Amino acid sequence: MLRLTAASRQQRLAELIDAGNGITISTIAESYGVSTETIRRDLLQLEKSGRIHRVHGGALPAGRKAPVAMRMQEHGDEKRQIAKLVVPLLEADQWIFMTSGSTTLEVARELSRGPTLSVLTNMPMIAEALHGPAKHRVSLTGGDYSYENGALEGQQVLDAIQECVFDTSIIGVFGLDVNHGMLEADKYYQRLKQKIVERSRKVIFVADQSKLGTTGNCCSIPFEKVGMLVTDVPPPPAIAEKLADAGATVIYPEQKQPVRELERDERGGGPRD
Repeated sequence: MLRLTAASRQQRLAELIDAGNGITISTIAESYGVSTETIRRDLLQLEKSGRIHRVHGGALPAGRKAPVAMRMQEHGDEKRQIAKLVVPLLEADQWIFMTSGSTTLEVARELSRGPTLSVLTNMPMIAEALHGPAKHRVSLTGGDYSYENGALEGQQVLDAIQECVFDTSIIGVFGLDVNHGMLEADKYYQRLKQKIVERSRKVIFVADQSKLGTTGNCCSIPFEKVGMLVTDVPPPPAIAEKLADAGATVIYPEQKQPVRELERDERGGGPRD
C-alpha cells in the first residue's frame, strides 16, 4: 500500500489517467490507503487545474469528454435544481437558442412544465425532450453529429445561428475562470458561444458547481458579457466579485431574493419595498 503526499498522489493519478488505464475511485483509494472522498477531492483539484476531466466513477485525460449520456449522471440533482430556476426566467412565445450539454438538456426536460416557446438547438436530445405536452416549436440547426457531445457541429450550426436574432439563449458552461471568464476546451466551441452571444438579446449561462473555477484552453466570454449565471451554489468569492463588478446577475437555490425580483433589479426597476 502506497503512502504519498497529496501532491505526489495527484501526480500519480494524472499519470494513470493519461496512460488510459481503466481505474475507478474505489480501486485508487484502496491502492493509496485513503478514503474515496480524498480521491474525489484529488480528482476535483486535477480537473480545476485542467489536467483531467472527471466522469461518473472516475476520470479521463484532459481534452477527452465522456459521452453526454455518462455526463448526465454527474451532479444530476444539482442540474435539476438549475433547470427549475431557469424556467421562470422565460416568457411565452420567445425565440430561444439552447446549446448542447447535460445541464441544458435538464432545462429542456423541465420546460415540459414551462411556457410555450420556439426553440433552435444543435442537440437532438433537447429537441426530443421539448416535444412534449407544452407543444414547443423546435428546430435543429443541421450539421455533423458528434456522439461524444450528443450534438450537431460544424459550419452549418454557425450559419443557422448567424441567420437569427434570439430573444434568449441558454448556454452551457465548460469552465469559469477567475482571471479569464468563460473558457472552452477548443476553438470551435469558443467561436460557437461567441456567435450565440452576439445574436442574442439576453443570455442565460447554466453551470453546476464543478464548472466554477474549472479552466480550459480557449477564452470564450469575458465577465462583462456574462449577463446572467444560474448555478446550484454561491460562486467562490473571487469569481463572485468578478461577476458583481461586471454587473452580472447570479441565481442559485439558496438566495433570499426571489428570481422575479432579481429580474426587476436587472432591468433597473429596483427591489420592491
